[in-house]
Amino acid sequence: MPPTRATWQDLTNQDTIFQGIYPYLNNRTAVMKKNRLAMAGLIILALTTACDSKLVYDRSQQIEGAAWHRDSVLQFEVIIDDSLTLHNFYISIRNNTDYPYSNIFFFLETGFPNGHVSRDTLECILAARDGEWLGTGSGRVHDHMILLRGAMRFPLKGIYRFHLEQAMRETVLAGIEDVGIRIEEER
Repeated sequence: MPPTRATWQDLTNQDTIFQGIYPYLNNRTAVMKKNRLAMAGLIILALTTACDSKLVYDRSQQIEGAAWHRDSVLQFEVIIDDSLTLHNFYISIRNNTDYPYSNIFFFLETGFPNGHVSRDTLECILAARDGEWLGTGSGRVHDHMILLRGAMRFPLKGIYRFHLEQAMRETVLAGIEDVGIRIEEER
């Protein structure tokens, strides 16, 4: 008797041929669905954490040659649209290990939208008593985000002008690489 030729339809009707393939296909489909859900979750997480909706202002200025001259005044202009919301006001400092002190003094001059000006002297601690640098970083460079005022309200809407200058006793202050300010809505 001559061998019979099987058609595709005949083969698909036979459960024994595809018995080992169906569980694989079903398992693969389930894994692909889980991967898509995980990817969608990661994208949503990235979008919500990457967008810092509480941030009002964040700028730093590089100090040329990491040597901040006493006459070099850093200027920042911030537009405040909401005088009712509470804000946190930070100074950001990046120093390297050439900086010889554990603290730094600043003069902070604030120009209000109505023309009034205030001037404050600030001290920021950069190192612990044992000499270990605070903030983040390792090796030669360390970053500090120092809260100056928390839960503060800006009394007026408009443009605020901040001037920062170093108030140390040295004419040229070595080891300061960047200085800036950050203002964010309190959470």
